[in-house]
Amino acid sequence: MATHDEHDVVKVYSGSVVSAELYQQALKDAGIESKVVGLDLTASFGTAIPGSVELWVKSEDAEKAAAAIRRFEADKGVMA
Repeated sequence: MATHDEHDVVKVYSGSVVSAELYQQALKDAGIESKVVGLDLTASFGTAIPGSVELWVKSEDAEKAAAAIRRFEADKGVMA
């Protein structure tokens, strides 16, 4: 049986490396730690694997992270 603790993480984005890095900066500005994963795949395969880059946050920050990404998109006029 799995238990939830402070080390649980959730994916809040998957897509291009550029967007992941922009969202990661938006999360950092909101005081949320995050990690971009999958960069090694894009280095090897370029853009051949869509959605291979993911942005992960601690599970307790998931709602705050989603709100920060929505604010970033609204401020930049990005369509999700």
